Amino acid sequence: MSNSCQIPESEIPVGAKIKFIHLAFENRFNQNLQELNLTSSQMHLLVYLDRCESEGKKVNQRMIEKHLHLSNPTVTGLLQRLEAKGFVSRRVSDTDGRNKEIKQTDACKALHNEMHRRLDAENDKMVAGLSEQEKQELNRLLMVVLKNMQE
Repeated sequence: MSNSCQIPESEIPVGAKIKFIHLAFENRFNQNLQELNLTSSQMHLLVYLDRCESEGKKVNQRMIEKHLHLSNPTVTGLLQRLEAKGFVSRRVSDTDGRNKEIKQTDACKALHNEMHRRLDAENDKMVAGLSEQEKQELNRLLMVVLKNMQE
């Protein structure tokens, strides 16, 4: 007699499946990023920062919170750790003394190609075996689910 109880896949709620996928992805990706001295949350923040800077936009903490759907204390902690590692700098904004402008350092910029390579590899692993049409449909459906949950 087995000590484990199995729930048929068809009976696992969609929300639980999404959570399981997220946890599996994050665990794999965190392992993959260890040698870069980053976590997946830190990397996502740095990728966002790089995108904004490449578009000539100045970034503050509130923008990061909104984009990553994270609380102020969470982003504060991420920024403190990234600053301690030498990946970001924070300074008072020239236009608004209440805001701190966040910039990536040269050390961070040197990691971007490798971060993107690893992110692409993990994303490819996630959708391996799906056709291009299935990938597009999966992205469309996931955006519908996300929008439903944000209402």
